[in-house]
Amino acid sequence: MNKIRFAVVGCGYVADYYMRTAANHPDVEIVRGYDRSADNARRFTAYWNVPATDDADAFYDGLAVDAVLNLTNPDSHYAVTRDALTRGFPVYSEKPLAMEVPDIFALRDLARDKGLALASAPCNHLSEVFAATRDGLQAGHVGRPLLAYAEMDDNFIARTPYETWINPSGAPWPFEDEFAVGCTLEHAGYYLTWLIALFGSVRAVHAFGALCHPGKPVPEGRRESPDFTVACLEFDSGMTARLTCGVVAPKDHRLQVFGDAGTLEVEDSWFYDSPVSYRRWLRIRRKFLLTPWRTRLPVAKSPVPLPKTGSAAMDFIRGPIEMVSAARDGRTSRLPMDFCVHFNEVALAIHQADTRRAVYEVQSRLEDHAPLAIAAQAGRSSVLEDRLIPVAERLIGLVKK
Repeated sequence: MNKIRFAVVGCGYVADYYMRTAANHPDVEIVRGYDRSADNARRFTAYWNVPATDDADAFYDGLAVDAVLNLTNPDSHYAVTRDALTRGFPVYSEKPLAMEVPDIFALRDLARDKGLALASAPCNHLSEVFAATRDGLQAGHVGRPLLAYAEMDDNFIARTPYETWINPSGAPWPFEDEFAVGCTLEHAGYYLTWLIALFGSVRAVHAFGALCHPGKPVPEGRRESPDFTVACLEFDSGMTARLTCGVVAPKDHRLQVFGDAGTLEVEDSWFYDSPVSYRRWLRIRRKFLLTPWRTRLPVAKSPVPLPKTGSAAMDFIRGPIEMVSAARDGRTSRLPMDFCVHFNEVALAIHQADTRRAVYEVQSRLEDHAPLAIAAQAGRSSVLEDRLIPVAERLIGLVKK
């Protein structure tokens, strides 16, 4: 089988995540890099042994790849993606697709006109832990899902030694740009992709944003973005979810789905082997409580090695591979353009909550998607649970006497 060939635009901090995980896929080849910073281009070439340039025309001259990876800073995403699409290349972009909703729609329309694939990070809904979550909901372990809480608090970043964070190639964490872009656009997508893949299109966003700890460094002329946002999401399917993003509170990356028969919990979507478990409701005389035990769901082993150090264990290159493989196979991608446009629009609606107090009515929709979890059979459980729960109810009832 022919290798999947990518070229990288943006050879800074995030590029190392893609290069490190691409090395675990023998069918992937990174053939060329470009960065407007000559220092970044030289560092990328020296460490990864991939030719890179600081000249855009030289980068595109004779380029033959399956897709361009846009790994630039978020303010450049729109222009870089538009340029690559105009030149005839499919694009997989880091999040967000653009910093304004009209620009997201413009990229979608350009890609459609050109007949090119367009997708964006994150891709962690392609993970083994997501599959376990989806299967658990479809199996009906918590009955009919009614409400979800998704947490993306990532510690008090402003008080950490972030100036010392350097990736393996020597690229420093771009903290000024990160504080200007904000935690919502950086983090919301990790659970928005899950929630939308499970429950379908978001109809409306009720969001609040605040700058709780001002004074973090940002580039000259840029404003500091909110370091805390909370959003309540209304889905067309009738589902409701709350999503919290922040860099003030201690780290908490849990997802909880509350159903009419129990609750399901995921420890951390940033780890593809994260534990997934559920508890079911018990009725003990006049009490109503969850089982004292958790039932763990099986999480498949990743087919490729995952990073063993750092704050996450994610296969970053999995999204670009899926986009290209789907096009080659003539099948629907698990990262379709309408899906990426939709979660990016929702993320921007949350990000802009500090300047827009009104409810945001989402314009985009998924074109062909049936919510997975909503179809779960209410109250269905395993045979073992069907036997254990009545016994537990009786025993706990006797103890309470």
